[in-house]
Amino acid sequence: MARLVLDRVCKGWDFPVLDELSVTVEEGEFFVVVGPSGIGKTTLLRCVAGLERLDAGRVLIGDRDVTRLKPYNRRVAMTFESYALYPHLTVFENIASPLRARRRPDAEVKAAVVQVAGLLRIDHLLDRKPHEVSGGQKQRTALGRTLIAEPDVFLLDEPISHLDAKIRHELRRQFHTLEELRRVATVYVTHDYAEALSLGDRIGVMGDGGLVQVGSPRDVFERPDNLFVARHLGQPSINELPVTLAQDGGAALTARSDGGMAFPVAERHRGALLDHADQRVIAGIRPRHVAIRSDGPALDKGAAPTVPATVDIYEALGASGVLLCTVNGQPLTVLTGLDAHFDHGDQVTLALDTDAFYYFDADTGRNLVQGAA
Repeated sequence: MARLVLDRVCKGWDFPVLDELSVTVEEGEFFVVVGPSGIGKTTLLRCVAGLERLDAGRVLIGDRDVTRLKPYNRRVAMTFESYALYPHLTVFENIASPLRARRRPDAEVKAAVVQVAGLLRIDHLLDRKPHEVSGGQKQRTALGRTLIAEPDVFLLDEPISHLDAKIRHELRRQFHTLEELRRVATVYVTHDYAEALSLGDRIGVMGDGGLVQVGSPRDVFERPDNLFVARHLGQPSINELPVTLAQDGGAALTARSDGGMAFPVAERHRGALLDHADQRVIAGIRPRHVAIRSDGPALDKGAAPTVPATVDIYEALGASGVLLCTVNGQPLTVLTGLDAHFDHGDQVTLALDTDAFYYFDADTGRNLVQGAA
């Protein structure tokens, strides 16, 4: 078994998709790449698999430099989002194809296929052709073919994106314990931040040109390096408030929006932001850190500041709700409890957890309070 090393990998067409991307995925590590559609996640997997030729850089698997090797010599197994099944073969034969190519005994092949098909809940479909099963069943067939291959590296390109919610949940849980995945380096691509946070030992957030932040799920979610990362991890998305930092004397700072909304900067952030007094920045706060208050705007000293808001839309989501409202012309999203109910035009009072704010450079998006305690 082996680790995967990408060393200053470059790949582009009219523009650089991968620009000197470097990362190491250890043996037994489940590494998740998350990012918006079209950013280059699949291209990254195809470069590792040898389906795309690099413009520069190296791909190493264990002690082998496989940069110039053909795909079938790399000992890599990949699940494609588009399934890539053999249409003339049955589900059984598609799953069995990697073992058939190695001339494994029939009894061993059958036992392995039955085991994987049972795991993926397609054991009743083994005699059917791909055109006779649903899109989700095709996806599970492609995933089964990958799991059975016994490679040095697994590459999974949105392998459960076409499945219903119940089966996605079951497979996410199984990905944590599957020995086939946990004894090799695995790179899993998704656009779903919940999958990334649930599955990854580490996650890499993909932006223009490569990975803009790599770390544990908790570190990347709670301490985003920049606004791009903060935007793409979390649903509903982080609230972004363009503000000016005003120094009120001494070390006190107040954040003021163009619409007149104002709130104090938390003490733990002031030291990092004093050099940005009188400058425009982006204040970010996640919807779960905005609360609905019923006691009006008057608060005791030290309590969270409040602002009046007008309800635009309320979406009940079963276990929670999402409230979209307007504060002084500024849209704001709030995550609510399951028993909440609001109508368009309702007036509410929102309390802001100032300790939970992020502050980003308005031009570069850099997190200005990264590591502030």
